[in-house]
Amino acid sequence: MAKALARGTTTSGLALAAAVAQRFHLEGRTKVDIARDLGISRFKVARLLTEAADAGLVQIRVLVPPSVDGELGEALRTRFGLRAAYVVRADGDSVPARRRAVAQFAAGLLEETALPEDVVGLAWGRTVSQLVAALSAPLRTRFVQLAGALPRPDVEGSAVDLVRRAAEATGSTAATFYAPLAVPDAATADSLRSQPEIAHALAELDTLTRAVVSVGAWRPGESTALDSLDAGTGAHLARAGVVAEVTGVLVGADGSEVPGLADRVVGVTGEQLRRAGDVVAMSCGDVAARAPATAAVLRSGLVTTLVTHTELAREVLDLP
Repeated sequence: MAKALARGTTTSGLALAAAVAQRFHLEGRTKVDIARDLGISRFKVARLLTEAADAGLVQIRVLVPPSVDGELGEALRTRFGLRAAYVVRADGDSVPARRRAVAQFAAGLLEETALPEDVVGLAWGRTVSQLVAALSAPLRTRFVQLAGALPRPDVEGSAVDLVRRAAEATGSTAATFYAPLAVPDAATADSLRSQPEIAHALAELDTLTRAVVSVGAWRPGESTALDSLDAGTGAHLARAGVVAEVTGVLVGADGSEVPGLADRVVGVTGEQLRRAGDVVAMSCGDVAARAPATAAVLRSGLVTTLVTHTELAREVLDLP
């Protein structure tokens, strides 16, 4: 909205302000260049730019690529207080098409933002597998395995494989370990964590500056953590309020962490994720299952950036 014009503002003054704004915003000229061209001081140029904006002569419009829904992304970012939210338009309506679109976008985002000094944690799962397959830029960063894994026939490679492949594709280094995501009891988990190779890799999780994870819904086939447990334990945790998980960290509908599995997980903790600089969550899959799970994770403070698709974004925003 234009501000009230200062007393004494004339048509010629506004025309001069518009000429300065044209050169600065559209032609990319510097204030010094504009001052020289128009025979005025650079301080006058700065004042005229302010006047042009106040008078509504300068209107900035930001467009996003057609494959991204900027309005939905901004709505999600605002509602959940995120650093950023990106909503991609998939080429098809199938779950694989949506997963592929989300993974490829997140891979490009990582390539655009990761720095050589970053320590990037990678989760394990179907979407992360496709993200890793899309990486190719020379990042020369450090990739760290976030947690152990449960072998699945629909995921190409173990958690170790994914981290090593990401490092190889980007000219980076890797920190990996061999362990399942969750074990039957705390004593077994403690024993695994104390093994030198695993202890060394887990210690690097304290230095995370970025991470890429997936949102898992607490339903069979929708969560690797749930699929690693026996049916009785999974049902017990559901009754305790678990609706989502992020690389083994359990989350209730209100975003709070739900105890019951942390002492049996070999991997990153919720506290470590919250300390990381930027945690990108990818969410795709069955919309009915993933919407409440995604909303819970966005409330949790575990993640700072979301990458999802249009159908799921609308469903999340429709939730109370």
